[in-house]
Amino acid sequence: MTRSLESMLDFFLREKGELVQINSVKQLVLIQDATNTIQMTDEKIIRVATPLHTGDIVDYRYERYLITSQVDQNEKLCRGRMKKCNQRLALNWSGQVKWFDAVVEARTFSTETGKVISMPEGNILVSLQDNTDTKGITLSQRFYMTHQPFKIVGIDRTMNGIILLSCTLDSINTAYDDVENNIADRWKYETAHTYALHINQGTIAHVLLNETIQLNVSATDNGNEIANPAITFISSDPNVVSVDHQGQVMGIALGQASITAKLTYHPTVLSTIEMRVVETGTHFYAIAITGNPMLKTGQSASYVSHIYDHGVEVFDQSVEWSLQNQDDSTPIMGSITASIGNSVTVKAGSSSGANNKALVLTATLISDPSITIEKTIILKNLF
Repeated sequence: MTRSLESMLDFFLREKGELVQINSVKQLVLIQDATNTIQMTDEKIIRVATPLHTGDIVDYRYERYLITSQVDQNEKLCRGRMKKCNQRLALNWSGQVKWFDAVVEARTFSTETGKVISMPEGNILVSLQDNTDTKGITLSQRFYMTHQPFKIVGIDRTMNGIILLSCTLDSINTAYDDVENNIADRWKYETAHTYALHINQGTIAHVLLNETIQLNVSATDNGNEIANPAITFISSDPNVVSVDHQGQVMGIALGQASITAKLTYHPTVLSTIEMRVVETGTHFYAIAITGNPMLKTGQSASYVSHIYDHGVEVFDQSVEWSLQNQDDSTPIMGSITASIGNSVTVKAGSSSGANNKALVLTATLISDPSITIEKTIILKNLF
């Protein structure tokens, strides 16, 4: 932009200016592409009549940009070069996780030679705003980007407003890293949660027309039962089967529909049962097994079969128990050590090679062997 045009800045801002936010403050600016050729990074020139600084954050057209150049300014105009923040990175300080918008490049432009410089494979350059949070970044600190871990091997704070991090590909730590959510060392300071939800009336149950039954639902966190979990119930066809917020099911019309129970605050954790609405007269038995879904090698746990008729628990029926490896291999990695009534005790074998493998405990209704239910028991090493 020539000096004559600079004198007309107010006019151009009014006629061609776009409203953006610079460090969360609304400003009218002029923006154009930094080059006519397609580049690896989205880079633009910004002109504004108010002060502009290296490291400023610009929110433009639903994208975030970082001012990465020294700012050219005179009494009427500030001009700078900005790059789109193409990654959002999480850095972890002893359990305190903070997220940063960053410009990440696998190659960079040399101001000395005017050429693009490619960095060694597995290395990246990260540009961040220099602020109170980023001042705490240290060498060897780790972070994830697109499910790959990186380690900081160099920190350059010589440019006012910008911190440059030289980073290299690191190793995944499955014990501590939350790879799915791109947070390094998360489980070093937090407890990882594995939720499960079960409707304990099997996969199919029956409800009499114009009658109700109560769903028996249990939820666990890391194998431990959750007291009074918040659960949301949904019917696939409320005109056939209705369900209230406490899991009480009513048969509205002859037919069938699915009831899905979800952990309210973790809706991807769910369990579904098919409800069939029938008329009075026929027995419809179903079995459910309760007990710990995880067993450590050499230890024992008790399991109980619950038998339902039309979804209502009955106590005049009994089951026969059996145990096998989930992959049908032999020898079986556990044994049934006691069986009293409809309860059974299972002991896991002592082999360390059973870690993360599974047993399948089966209950078969004695009066009708076609009715069975299986419970998967995950085996874990004791230490």
